[in-house]
Amino acid sequence: MDWIGENFPCLGYNVIRSEAYDAHNDHRRTWVVPELIESDELSHDAEEYAIHLATLNIPDQILYETAKDRNIRVDHLDYPLSEPENDFYTENICEFIRNECVYYWASEGAASYGIAKERRTKVEQSLADKFSAITWKSTTEMGVGWAPKDRSKKGGRKILVVRYSPAGNQPGEYAENIGDTEFLEYFKMPTREDPDRWRNGSARLSYGVVDVQICISLLVLTITFIRKA
Repeated sequence: MDWIGENFPCLGYNVIRSEAYDAHNDHRRTWVVPELIESDELSHDAEEYAIHLATLNIPDQILYETAKDRNIRVDHLDYPLSEPENDFYTENICEFIRNECVYYWASEGAASYGIAKERRTKVEQSLADKFSAITWKSTTEMGVGWAPKDRSKKGGRKILVVRYSPAGNQPGEYAENIGDTEFLEYFKMPTREDPDRWRNGSARLSYGVVDVQICISLLVLTITFIRKA
């Protein structure tokens, strides 16, 4: 791995992973199911698959934030699951600039899950599956990996892969793992703060975008502290 440097969080890699992990457990606390533990093995494999997906030249998808602005519901159906029939993990994939995939899966996924299965569109079924994956009660571990879709475009689109184990979305086990579906009628994940509010040189951490300025500021503070010591 080291196309971006796992040991350099100022470059954004660990920031995005941490945000995705926290967003999952924010959701699970809201839904009142046990929080997930991050698995290094699942994260490594998820990252490897994200890097692979970046080589497939998949057309740009309609971003979730764009869909919300247009008041439409979308999902990124062009991205293939690594092993759709495997029994070891469930997998969610999205393309993003703002790191808000989990929030979309929670809110739009819940709305889609609340639609009778026979009436769901392909997009709604995909979102419902992603919602149940992040909500599945008996899942205990998750892994997060991501890769830039095009490394030549700084700050461009990225691909997020999240894996969950034990695998969720198991036939016959939905009632015991999702719980009271009447909750779907009023469930909504809190909206994240718009990072564009933080202008004029401040850091944009809300969606996994880290300004260079905050990294430089931290470096200057560290050097100043060392000199004083």
